[in-house]
Amino acid sequence: MLRRVKNRLFIAALSATIALTGCETPPPSQPANFTVSVKMPAPWRNTIVAPANAPPRILRIWLSRLVIAPGSTLEGAIATTTNVASVEVRTAAFSINSQHVAPGQFRFRTRVLELPPLARLHTYTLDVIARNTAGTAQVEQAPLEMK
Repeated sequence: MLRRVKNRLFIAALSATIALTGCETPPPSQPANFTVSVKMPAPWRNTIVAPANAPPRILRIWLSRLVIAPGSTLEGAIATTTNVASVEVRTAAFSINSQHVAPGQFRFRTRVLELPPLARLHTYTLDVIARNTAGTAQVEQAPLEMK
């Protein structure tokens, strides 16, 4: 009896994996306000002053890479309107809260220690989410490849 349960669980897990990989949506294209380069571009765009209750806006995003692997470093800078309270960089595998370094300026740096084996060799959607204090968000998306 116990053996049948194991087989059922295995088949259910396998079916779910096949269903998830078979239903992958294509990754988004890179938005116009994204820059990917080894070094942060200079000059960096200044912020735009916005009232606290205005919708947040992402003006420019710089990322050091859009392909990550264990041992690699991912750096980024995000320029926003001054009413943005937080910026989150998120995928299905991780989430990074960017440091608020000046009004409308956010930075992050993280080292990728390890990736789950099933997460590798896939392209995911990288979400850059800017929120104001009311919780209103603007999201920019780009493809992120995990090796």
